[in-house]
Amino acid sequence: MSDSDSAPSRRDVLLGAAALSLSGCVVPSMPDAGPPMVDPQPIDMATRVDFAPASVAHDQTLFPQTVSSGVMKSSSFVAWTRAAGASQVVLRVWREVGSETQVALVKEQTLDVTTATTDGNLKFEVSGLAPATWYSYAFFSTDFSKRSPLGRVRTAFPDDWKEPLTVGATSCASYRYRPFVPLQTLAKQNMDLWLHLGDVSYNDGADSLPTFRAKWQEQFADPGYRALFPAAGAYLVWDDHDFTNNLDPEALGPTHPILLDGRRAWRETLPVEEDRAWKSYRWGQTAEFFLLDVRTERLPTTRETAQAQFISPAQLTWLQDGLTSSPCHFKVILTSIPMTNMPGPSWGGQADRWQGYAAQREAVLNFIETNAIKGVFFVSGDIHSGTIMRVEKTGFRSKLYEVTAGPAGNINPLNLVLEPGQESNRPVVFPPSQFLYAGGNFQATVLTFDPKANTVRVV
Repeated sequence: MSDSDSAPSRRDVLLGAAALSLSGCVVPSMPDAGPPMVDPQPIDMATRVDFAPASVAHDQTLFPQTVSSGVMKSSSFVAWTRAAGASQVVLRVWREVGSETQVALVKEQTLDVTTATTDGNLKFEVSGLAPATWYSYAFFSTDFSKRSPLGRVRTAFPDDWKEPLTVGATSCASYRYRPFVPLQTLAKQNMDLWLHLGDVSYNDGADSLPTFRAKWQEQFADPGYRALFPAAGAYLVWDDHDFTNNLDPEALGPTHPILLDGRRAWRETLPVEEDRAWKSYRWGQTAEFFLLDVRTERLPTTRETAQAQFISPAQLTWLQDGLTSSPCHFKVILTSIPMTNMPGPSWGGQADRWQGYAAQREAVLNFIETNAIKGVFFVSGDIHSGTIMRVEKTGFRSKLYEVTAGPAGNINPLNLVLEPGQESNRPVVFPPSQFLYAGGNFQATVLTFDPKANTVRVV
């Protein structure tokens, strides 16, 4: 459907219980008094102070990039910015109180810029927060005369919550297609958090820490990222272009500058944790997000063997243990490369996908089926098309769904079959028995996971 002639076009798809292979029927929720509320004051012990953040001048010389937040847990998040030309800056975190001149101040932290070895990139974990609560944050000069952009972030749900959750998603933002209008669109959506499914920055050609830093700084000058990062907290996974095109870690070796400096620049520049890339984050009993690393642990020489390694054995065990132990209604696997068995012969490039590492792909999917794990849902990127598709056409796996989010800015030549006059060619590339939706335009994706109705709505 179309909102208006001037608004982005929208395609709204509701996946119900049967589609997700979940128990029970899709039943409308009974009317209630609305979502539960959390009283944050006894937890974060905020102090009401006279402070008007919006009245402080935004200084792009002191804060040349945007702000961002990530690693959202029920009591904490990580805040990021980049500062230049000052020895210290101050991070403030607060709750809005409906006043233009007062806030409920939660945290104030002075950060040293000159002693940092991160080219001015600053990250700080803000803890002691209340769950399911929206916080505002910004970085300031020490005299509070200058500030960064203002950011917002919501902490994860309490452990016992089972409430609907709205999530934005995107992928593949090539510098060739700046400005990234879909990211500006996504920033305007009513979402609790958002996901990046890889290729956050196209860093092809970078081969040292200074060149990686320069690529990231150029990418984050884009108005799409400047709008999206402050809008809500994010979980991010990397893909090849965050390092180099068609990254082959086995050929490069573990000490190659592209891997070492690429990892360091990623961790400096983004609100992510400092150790391994594969992590999981729970939002109450609604959803657990499993962030995979399908780029830096693969061994292409094993691809066609019984020991095919797309992810390391340690990561595979972690994923399997996490899926079986998760109390969440939805287990959302974030994989930069699609899990779906893409139809041949049109879809080449199997050597770069789960499909090309058949033995390990089988291990993941067979584990889900054998253990009757319910509520598994895949979100991915990479293919430069927005799709909703069955992992396979028939059998148990036809009840497992995958959404490819984005692209924010890149093209796939196969999308030509989606143009007018190409109707006869579409079933070869996007067979309707497998694809509920396929879109070739740059786009923003929003998913609502509703454990009460047992549905996932994809817009």
